Amino acid sequence: NDVTNFIKNEKIIDYVVKNDDHMFDFEFLENLSSNSPAPGGGSVSALSGSLGAALASMVAALTHEKKGMLESKPLMDEVGVEAQKLIKQLAELVNEDANAFNKVLDANRLPANNVEEKQEKLEQVLSANKYAIYIPLKTAKKCFRVIELLNLLIKKCNPNSISDAGVAAEVALAGLRGGCMNALINLSHIDDKTFINKIKKEVDELILRGELLHKKVYKQIISMIKKSNKSK
Repeated sequence: NDVTNFIKNEKIIDYVVKNDDHMFDFEFLENLSSNSPAPGGGSVSALSGSLGAALASMVAALTHEKKGMLESKPLMDEVGVEAQKLIKQLAELVNEDANAFNKVLDANRLPANNVEEKQEKLEQVLSANKYAIYIPLKTAKKCFRVIELLNLLIKKCNPNSISDAGVAAEVALAGLRGGCMNALINLSHIDDKTFINKIKKEVDELILRGELLHKKVYKQIISMIKKSNKSK
């Protein structure tokens, strides 16, 4: 868990930041704003979570480097390294969410000229639709983990970076909610009542836990910011 793993390397999402003149590559936004349904809300949810994880990593790195905060270094190492993993995992889910949508399209285009083809198509469509539920749900779970890391981070982080932690919590919650919404809307293509109820229960619990923890983190951050204003 060497802190240099997250301070020096891979701190930028490759597909978003790759232009020497402009930090942000607008190609992704252009694709997003087009009349193509993918990438869409699921990809944006994953990107939101990845940005939240990146901010968490930044706060951990700034705290680790700050003089007089030696006691915070072990926690910052732990949080920073995991945050870097989440950046990559959620960034990959940006693309995977679009891939999941394309799998559904491909499955629905399969021929159904005879009994065997009809059965094969039915199975492929079901598998693709379940995958299109699994991916945004995975995004939501990883966004929840980002919020959990922030809950640990804010207790010992560099006070000058507390607002960055706050922004991280906001985008992570947006990613969690967005992932859950995308999982729910894709249930409309599933007939299995048991599966539907299972996913709905999982989503309800995830949203509840995420919003409760986010509320706790948000309150602490606002309180810390207000206290810092009074002390100046």
